[in-house]
Amino acid sequence: MLLRQVLVQLPDRPGSLGQVTTLLGRLGVDIHQVRVLDRDGLVATDEFAVAVPGAVIERSLPSLLEEIQGVRVVAMTEGADLKVS
Repeated sequence: MLLRQVLVQLPDRPGSLGQVTTLLGRLGVDIHQVRVLDRDGLVATDEFAVAVPGAVIERSLPSLLEEIQGVRVVAMTEGADLKVS
């Protein structure tokens, strides 16, 4: 598994986070942690610590997430400090 941190902006409304986490689950991405970094009533910024099941999913993950209306991937970086149990 490839350990990554993904910074995402999404609409600050009920169900938006659920759409993101549902997609991650369908792709076989293991969510280790979610942190809400900011929200202003319009946009929320969330940080995900995830284990991605392979290089193909890793390469396509940002574009797949951005297919969800209003979602923007700000950054995706290696999560060197994450441990897979």
